Order: sequence, then C-alpha cells, then structure tokens
Amino acid sequence: MEVQITNRQSVIQIVRAASSDIISTLGGDTFGFALGLMLLHTTHSALSFGLGSIIYPIVGLLLMIPVGNLIDRGHHKPLILTSKALDIGAYIVYALLADRVANQMLLAILVLTFIACCDKVTNTGFTASIHELVNDNHIKTLATIEQAATAGIQLISPVLAAALYGMIGFDGIVRVEIAAEISVWLITLSMRFHPLKAAETKEVSAATPADQTSQSDQPRQSGAVKSATQPAQTQWQLFKVGLRYIWNRFTLRSVVIMGVFLNFLFSSVDVGLPYAIVQTRHMSNTSLSVVMSGFAAGILVGNLVLSMLPTFKRVLLTILRLSMVVGGAIFALGMLFMSTLPDTQLVLILVIWALLVGLTLAFVNTPMSVYMQMTVPTELLGRVGSTFGTLMQLAVPVGTAFYSIFFQHVSAGPVYAMTGIVVLVYIGVNLLIVQQKLAAGKQIDD
Repeated sequence: MEVQITNRQSVIQIVRAASSDIISTLGGDTFGFALGLMLLHTTHSALSFGLGSIIYPIVGLLLMIPVGNLIDRGHHKPLILTSKALDIGAYIVYALLADRVANQMLLAILVLTFIACCDKVTNTGFTASIHELVNDNHIKTLATIEQAATAGIQLISPVLAAALYGMIGFDGIVRVEIAAEISVWLITLSMRFHPLKAAETKEVSAATPADQTSQSDQPRQSGAVKSATQPAQTQWQLFKVGLRYIWNRFTLRSVVIMGVFLNFLFSSVDVGLPYAIVQTRHMSNTSLSVVMSGFAAGILVGNLVLSMLPTFKRVLLTILRLSMVVGGAIFALGMLFMSTLPDTQLVLILVIWALLVGLTLAFVNTPMSVYMQMTVPTELLGRVGSTFGTLMQLAVPVGTAFYSIFFQHVSAGPVYAMTGIVVLVYIGVNLLIVQQKLAAGKQIDD
C-alpha cells in the first residue's frame, strides 16, 4: 500500500528541494561561467561557452536508455546519492589536475563528460521521484518554486562568477563548487523518499490500446507473478515502453519534434551572445555577466507569476504562441547587432531583451514540466523524462558546433536575423496546423 504524503511533509520536502536547487545551481552556474571565461580567454574560441551544450546532450543520448531503465527499476535515493558522490569526486580530481595539465580544453571536456554522466542519473532520478517527495496538490508548487529559486540564483551567478574570477581565480571557484556539491549531497541525504509501487505492477498503463485490452483482466497483477510468467525484458524493450508513450501522445510528440528543431536554432544565442559581446564588441566580462543575468531575472519573474495562475489547459497551443515571441526576439537581436549603438546603450537593451526572453521561456518550460508530472504515469517518469529531455537536447551539439563556426566567419547581426525568420516560419506553420485541429473539434492535449 502506498504511503500517503501529508501537506506538512510536502512543504518540508519543497523547502529541502528548493535549498538543494539553490546551492547546486549557484555552484554549478558559477563554475560553468568561470570555465567558459577561462577557456574563452585561453583559446579565443566561440566554442568555449558552448562546451557543455555539446557534451551534455551527447551524454544524454548515449545514456538515455540505460539511465531511464535504471531509474524506473531501482531505488531513487541511493542512485541519486551515489551519482552526486561521484560528481564530487570528479570536481576534486579536476582541482588537483587543473594546474598540471597543459591542454585545458581536453581536460575540461573529459571532466565535463564525467559530470554530465552523473548529472544525467541525478536529474532523471529527481524527475521520477516527484511523487515520492510531495503529494499531487504540491506538484505545481514544487515545480514553480524550484524554477523560481533556480532562476533567482542564475540571476546573480554570472555577476558572482565574474567577481570571483577576478578575486580568487578559477582554481578558487572550483573549490567553491566542491563545497557546494557536498552541501547538496547532505541535503539530499536528509530528504525522505516515500517509495511507490514497483514499476512492474503498472507497465500496463503505457501499453497501446490493443495491449490494454488484452491485459485489462489483470491490472493489479503483482510483479512477482508477472516476472514468473514472462521472460526478462531487455534494456531496449523497457525503454521502448516510454518511447511509445511519447509517440502516442500528440502533445508530447509535437513538443519533442519542435524542441529538437528549435534547440538547434537557439544554440545561436547560447554560443553567439558571449562571443559577440566579448570577442566581437570587446566588452568586459562584467557586461556579459549582466546580460546573462537578464535571462534568469526573466525566468524568476515568470515563475513567480505562474505560481499565482491556474494550470494551463492547452499546453501545446501556449508553447507555440510563446515560441513565436522567441522567434521574433531572435530576429530583433539581429537588428540590434547590425546597429551602431554605443556599448552602454547596447548592454542596457540586451539586458531588457534577455529579461523578456527569460520571461517567455518560463511560460514555456514550467507548464510543460507540470503537464508531464500530472499526466505521465509515475512508473514511467524515469524513461519518459529521460527520453523527453534527451530528445529535446539532441540538436544542441550540432547547433553549437554549427554556430561556433558560423559566428567566427559571419557577423552576429545577419546570423540572428536569419535564425529569427526561420523560427517564425517554422512555428507559424505548426501553429496553423494545431489551430486547424482545434477548429475541427480534435483534442490536442492528451
């Protein structure tokens, strides 16, 4: 019998989860920004700030099947604690080798790859554990508070990273990150996970309609009986259940397909903005950090507003309309970089631009996260979450590599203008298709 999580317990878990996210994001973002600065000044490559954007999606793709299956079949808390412990070990090794290795780019790639493997297990584990931490009434609260807390830290982390980079250097920032990760591990250890029923007992919920018909007479069959009458499933067979669940849901399938395409194009902002500000316009690290903080400020404000709004009913339609705003913003960014504004005015406008884009992204990401938690069966959240997140990031390495080369040969203005036009056309076509479905009386949010 499943343990009922009280409202009081849910509130306590929310506080601990938010604290963990704050410390983890503060340390991780500070380290990532400082690493990008160090590599940018050392190698003068646009790829410096896009290194993580390449490594994390590749690692996510390679580990998508085994990690999703591992999380759905294993106990979440021990898996999360183990992955965080290995994460801490990786930072310690990096601190010992940072001053002893000549090829800083190669060392960063190796360390980030290992950390990405640990983070894949940790993030997938937490995604699948939401129902073990809070009750259904607090799922939206947890999602919005975590997003808001994370955005609040992201607001100050670029400025903090730039300041610490000048005060204690990159080596000092690595040590700060080690301390932050240890704190997160201890907070996770204090969190209480309420185990749910084993995944085997509910696999039927993700079956196709035909499968559901054939198994409808035995919906509560125990895992022991099932394992005794059926052969052990392979990693691919287990993973395919989650993949099939996404494919059979129009909203999830549409968001994944659009996400792959849009994340490729949005790589132009992740890679090109730091390169255009620091290398092309020769502005200071502080200017870059202030602009990057604008994204987090927008996400923070957006999540605070979302916490007071009811849950969106037509998630896909909302995402499409907001994506049109993002496309227009990228096009406007191109026009901005083609102007001859002085640096002070340019930074001010870029901060406002980043604020608006961050606000828009909050209204895209958080409702989708809540939608998944409320509609995907708990026993499938590991596989669906792992698959969903990996596929959404699948195009990022290609986009990062593409735009890294592009920005070193073409000025930022035309690149952003063309990218914005492509986003507007693509999203406009998809928005028209969805509106036609709605006009025909079809349900889109399944």
